Amino acid sequence: MVNDLASIAGMTRRAAVGGLAAAALGFVAFGPRGGKERSDGRIVLDYWEKWTGLEGRAIIRIVDEFNASQDRIWVRYFSTSGIDQKTKVAIAGGDPPDIVGLWNPNIAGFAASGAILPLSDLAERPEHAIRLERYAGAMRPMMEYKGKVWAAVHTGGSVALYCNKAHFREVGIDPETSLRTIADLDRANHLLTQVEPDGTVNRVGFLQSEPGWDNYHWGTFFGGELVDGESNRSLLGSAENIAAYEWVQRGARRFGEGDGIPDADESRNALLRGSSFGQLQKFRSGFGNYDSPLNAFLSGKVSTVAQGPWLANVIQAYRPDLDYCVVPFPVVDSLVDPEHPRGLVNADVLVVPRGVRHPEACMEFIAFTQTQRAVEYLSTVHCKNSTLADVSPEFVAGHANRGLATFAKVAGSSNAFRCPHTPAWMQFKDVCDTMFGDVWTGKDAAATLVKAADAKAQDVLDQSAAAGRRRGRA
Repeated sequence: MVNDLASIAGMTRRAAVGGLAAAALGFVAFGPRGGKERSDGRIVLDYWEKWTGLEGRAIIRIVDEFNASQDRIWVRYFSTSGIDQKTKVAIAGGDPPDIVGLWNPNIAGFAASGAILPLSDLAERPEHAIRLERYAGAMRPMMEYKGKVWAAVHTGGSVALYCNKAHFREVGIDPETSLRTIADLDRANHLLTQVEPDGTVNRVGFLQSEPGWDNYHWGTFFGGELVDGESNRSLLGSAENIAAYEWVQRGARRFGEGDGIPDADESRNALLRGSSFGQLQKFRSGFGNYDSPLNAFLSGKVSTVAQGPWLANVIQAYRPDLDYCVVPFPVVDSLVDPEHPRGLVNADVLVVPRGVRHPEACMEFIAFTQTQRAVEYLSTVHCKNSTLADVSPEFVAGHANRGLATFAKVAGSSNAFRCPHTPAWMQFKDVCDTMFGDVWTGKDAAATLVKAADAKAQDVLDQSAAAGRRRGRA
């Protein structure tokens, strides 16, 4: 595996995509429906996963090693998009895959509806059991729901702030020592942003709208939460969350209004006031795709970006010479805690659907993927931090992500932020995404928009709870 790791890690993402073309053949409509018998009598397990390219080749290597490690079980790998919806259809139709790779926000909904089996009930052999204490602190809660373990964390990532060190040197700031608070970030943003006298935007220090994937997590840096799980109450409208989205809105309005930072460079403020939100939007329209050399961070259009460890793979592929560092995302002054930083933590997870014929065999494969060797191999290729509490010196020494220590610290932090464990999460997230868009474009004052979204979010939670009661589930 170690030798293969070196060859895989050295491949380009485009070359890796072609390696999975054969695996996609035969995957029609909602998944593979071929025969599952083998002449050698092995149990055949179908494993559905999201990954293609570099990531897909890595997990195929683990599947191949498992198949070669014993003679009782044979795992077949199938890659597909829209895996959560297709899995729901397959389970409802009574013909589910045996193992599925989902995301941690899926766990509560799948568990509450009875669509997956609790892993804590499936391990016949002790060595196949999922022991939470093996995992990084912030990873453990996302594996559980209502007192049972439903998923194994496959790979995990945390969100932190990537910084273009060359840009920071231009303005005389060391991001690794001088970005602790939101105020620090605002001041750096002021100095890093470049606007022409005619209002044209050439560079922005930081944009809350880039990449626009996690529009719900800004409140954590102001001390906010989203849901009180005990009372099923939305906390989106809290003072902390309102403060966060007022800050988001200022990030857009600074183009046309200036920064309003005490002791700010007034010549820079004059340029910002001479620009406009329309100029900012025109600037943003020039951003390239995430997985390309025109990625806004790689191309130097933004000096910082809140992203997960996976961005390092894109940097390796297209800008290996980029001088960058990664620091925990700044917080308001009262929350600064260098030893326990805040940040979103999420994960790819493995689950066993309801209705599979060989759940114990499924657990044997899942246990294989959870060995330190397999976890560190996959995490290295994905450029992610390990999901485990303990890592080997070789993993750290051979890792290509310069921000590994930061991502690992967030993943182990008691202050890490996770998506709320609610079956209504996807609908709740939709409310947050719509709210963010309205805040960013200035549809109304941020406080008004957040309070309105809070009411909608509460309605989503209430409807989900009512649906659960009708199904006879708590």
